Amino acid sequence: MKRRTIAGLLLASLTTAAHAQSSVTLFGSLDAGVTYVTNVHGNSSVAMADGINKNNSLGFSGTEDLGGGMHAIFKLENGYSVDTGMAGQGGLLFGKQAYVGLGDATIGDLTLGRQYDFGITMLRFLPCLSCGIYSVENADLDRVSGERLNNTVQFMTRSFGGLSAGMQYSFASNTGNTTTNAGRALSVTVQYARGGFSAGAYYTDINGAPVYIGLTGAPEMFGRPIVPSTALLVDNQRILGGGAAYAFGSWRASAVYTNTRLKLGTKTAQDQVLHVGGEYRPLPDLVLATKLSYDKLDASHWLTLSGGVDYYLSKSTDIYLDLHGQRAYGAGTVASIALVGTSSSNEQFVSRVGIKHLF
Repeated sequence: MKRRTIAGLLLASLTTAAHAQSSVTLFGSLDAGVTYVTNVHGNSSVAMADGINKNNSLGFSGTEDLGGGMHAIFKLENGYSVDTGMAGQGGLLFGKQAYVGLGDATIGDLTLGRQYDFGITMLRFLPCLSCGIYSVENADLDRVSGERLNNTVQFMTRSFGGLSAGMQYSFASNTGNTTTNAGRALSVTVQYARGGFSAGAYYTDINGAPVYIGLTGAPEMFGRPIVPSTALLVDNQRILGGGAAYAFGSWRASAVYTNTRLKLGTKTAQDQVLHVGGEYRPLPDLVLATKLSYDKLDASHWLTLSGGVDYYLSKSTDIYLDLHGQRAYGAGTVASIALVGTSSSNEQFVSRVGIKHLF
């Protein structure tokens, strides 16, 4: 009997150790709410909208200990609509991310698949992040909200004294509505964090990039008139950006600057965006945030003031209020707050109440 008991304990301990060497995590987020817009194509609008404060997702991530400080990793992540249940990212099964790779505990991770380019690293510095996607550049030309590249090889280092770096190369993608880059693409980043200070920069260069220039609110680009539905596959999209943040007590101040150049044939267009602002926590569960953004695209300009109130019911659930006001400048230029659609005038105001849950 004693031998059987000892054998059973040994078997149980071996089984536990084997399971401890690998793990799979289910994760996701849900965001839903009501958005009011003063002017969309000449009319006001009140409608349900989801994935605004944080894009909805459902995914699996995993790691396996290979010994000697080495590990295998993977992530499969799907986007979807809470309002309708439909899949996001053009109906792709894992449209947000899908990659597998190897990592070393002291050096970094090498991953292959569909991945975000390094424009997404600016989200950690974006003022009023709780204000959601309405607070990014009108048509997300700088890709800060999080855009993917297909067929991508990425290496991201560990942090060495607070400094880390990443490199990506994307092979030419397929054509069709899932194209993220018809030609090759590359992206690099450098990040630094120490104490309450953090900073970072990124560079992304894409050949054959789809851009939705009609959402900018500009009247023309590349010498041709544009309408809200205008989308182009530009020859090249080159983006430089940087950001910094400093947290002190209950306060946090941050800024992000991006410079995007689009090339089509012999013509170019340049978009520059500056975000400055901060947040204050009067209570551990309450966040007040504000941001001022200036966007200059050739002869068109936009000034946007955003504010947010975020109250955490728990570590996983919060309710929030977002406010955004934009004014456009330049002949024929209209207001066009990100994702809500273009105004028929040079002014637009958006308010939103919503709830977000993470798991």
